[in-house]
Amino acid sequence: MKKRRREFNWQWLAVVMVSYTGVGFGQDEDDLTKANAALKQAQEEEKTAYDEHHSRDMARAATLEIARSERRRAEGALLSLREARKTLEQIPDAAKGAPAQKNLSDKIATSRKVVERLVPDSTAADKAAWEWLVSAQALRDKTAARTTAQRNLQDLKANAAEKAGVADADAMRRAVYELEALRAFEITHWATYQRANMQVLVTQTREAARIAKELAAAETDPERVKMLEQFAAQEAKEEIAAAKSVEEAKNAEIGAAISEIYPLKAAAMGGLKPLSPDDWDYAKARHLLVRAGFGGTPQEVKQLHSMGLYKAVAQLVEYYRQPAARVPFDPVPPLAPDLLEAKVQTDLIRNRAAGARRSVERGQVAKLRQSWLKRMVESPRPLQEKLTLFWHGHFATQDSVVNNSYTLHRQIQFLRENAGGNFGALLYGIVHDPAMIRFLDNNKNLKGEPNENLAREIMELFAMGVDQGYTEKDIIEGARALTGYNLDQASGGFRFLHNQHDLTDKTIFGQTGPWTGDDLVRLILKQPSTSRFIAWKLFEYFTYRDPAKETVENLALVLRTNNYALEPLLRNLFMSEEFYSSRAIGNQVKSPVALVVGLLRDLGANQLTSYAGLDSATGEMGQQLLEPPDVKGWRYGRSWINSQRLFIRYNTVSDLVKSAGRPEKKIGVDVLALLEKDEECDGPGKAVDLLARACLARPLNKEKREKLVSHLGDLPPRSEWSAKRTELNAKLRELLVLMLSMPEYQMT
Repeated sequence: MKKRRREFNWQWLAVVMVSYTGVGFGQDEDDLTKANAALKQAQEEEKTAYDEHHSRDMARAATLEIARSERRRAEGALLSLREARKTLEQIPDAAKGAPAQKNLSDKIATSRKVVERLVPDSTAADKAAWEWLVSAQALRDKTAARTTAQRNLQDLKANAAEKAGVADADAMRRAVYELEALRAFEITHWATYQRANMQVLVTQTREAARIAKELAAAETDPERVKMLEQFAAQEAKEEIAAAKSVEEAKNAEIGAAISEIYPLKAAAMGGLKPLSPDDWDYAKARHLLVRAGFGGTPQEVKQLHSMGLYKAVAQLVEYYRQPAARVPFDPVPPLAPDLLEAKVQTDLIRNRAAGARRSVERGQVAKLRQSWLKRMVESPRPLQEKLTLFWHGHFATQDSVVNNSYTLHRQIQFLRENAGGNFGALLYGIVHDPAMIRFLDNNKNLKGEPNENLAREIMELFAMGVDQGYTEKDIIEGARALTGYNLDQASGGFRFLHNQHDLTDKTIFGQTGPWTGDDLVRLILKQPSTSRFIAWKLFEYFTYRDPAKETVENLALVLRTNNYALEPLLRNLFMSEEFYSSRAIGNQVKSPVALVVGLLRDLGANQLTSYAGLDSATGEMGQQLLEPPDVKGWRYGRSWINSQRLFIRYNTVSDLVKSAGRPEKKIGVDVLALLEKDEECDGPGKAVDLLARACLARPLNKEKREKLVSHLGDLPPRSEWSAKRTELNAKLRELLVLMLSMPEYQMT
């Protein structure tokens, strides 16, 4: 099989990397000998530079502390001098005697002694700081040389492995990319190191200059005044130079930013090829916001676009840096039946008592669904909710079977808390999840009477895929490992029944031991099919169906390399060319939840007073939260569309446009507010274009655009919009309903 080589932009790396002449990239022994010698020399030079820098660092720290101490002494002396002068000024001339005059003279003398130490000690600290910088930059360069020498040697080895066709040639090539990424990574942190330490010099010189000026103002000796003013001027120059060094370091950080590091890291992990930052545009920013969330207003898309590809992806993937949504939901634990209930002999009374409990349960389930919809609409962490929805469909459980909204709430919370964390943690958690245990009858999985449901679905649907690396024997043995994993009906929590757990040996995937359910998960995570299955599921959910095997394998490699951490996979996916390809954009049918939540987020109508109607509508369209069709979860894609569901989708969208602005008063979305936020929107054509950009994945064709513009008709000047808000909003809502009724709106 032909080995693939990735191409990268080396312009920046060529500047910061140190080249070694005489080190070629052939495969002969002489080249390897030279490369090894170059690495050894680079390591020795780095050690020498490190020792020098360590010495300079200690000297800088010592002089810095002395200078800081002298500044404190100088400020204290200056304060005492001012107080003595103030006291003397308040004494009448006739009463001024020798004691007061002597006190002032003593304070002046003390101040001058302090100056005699402040100036040289501050100057010494400045000198030590600049010497520190020289040594830090020397060490940086020597570290660069060592990393480059390592890279050169690894490149020779990788070339030889590729030429020989050895099995681990790809891994050796990825090691080359990793060293290249490491070099760029080191540059960013050297810049951070320099910036932080030189900022100390900025503060040091600024404070020394300020104190010197104040001392000069309090001094009476012209020569001393001149000396202090010269020192203050010199410190001001030092501050400017130090600030320039800080800015240079900041620019170096930007220069060595993720745009250079990330493609190399992706190659080192074997991940998907990143999109070029030059190809990032508004349409791709909207695509990212829709797929990695549920959408957003044109202003939110513009903000994401202005960040650039890498920061935009980080903004969404690192959602834990954003505040959590404030959607309170305080569930009631399972209500226990009254002890007298079972003794009631009249069916009517007994059923009435049981019905009261069921009524509380049904009401709580509805509130749970509605609070989740509200969270999806309002959350500043859209990816977290999009992932929670994915895992809810992946680890599917049905309320109609579980009949316990409290455990379902806890399950959704668990999925939310681990949504972008680690798949291993999710899998370990799901075998302890009371709702899942009840749904798949693991509460009936007892020693001597194994129930295979949970073991089968963990392998087949949750982790490995159908018939992917396991046998019926593995399922049976896995069920034995899960015996005793139960739930407590009263509290709704997990309960391990030790006396019902099979302690004997089990053989799973060829490994024998007294395995538990946790051991089963550990063994599953070691199977190659697990990373491929999860990578495939996530790719299809966020990108497009039926990806190539190579695409899945590249993404699975990222998952394995990072021990099943999901953030690196998501980052790689959302930065990839595949994610922004023509096959991905505008070719995914919106799920009912994505349809309604996306519309509200696109229009900025995120203040609904009730989500009961939205909950009912998504259920009618085929996606009722907490009630997937079966253990396989929802079938995404064209399964969402049929003649009846399409009619409901159109009506739901139309109703939202007409009432989502103020639902309690049936006042529709303030569409005009969207147009007003765009200063360039001043006519029907631009209004249609703006709404199309806000709601559609792809531009309108010419014919449809012209029809919509014609339907809207003329708009008054912007200066009259506010006065005609009601009339204009009625026209714009009518236009928007027409636009959202087009087939294009059903796709994302």
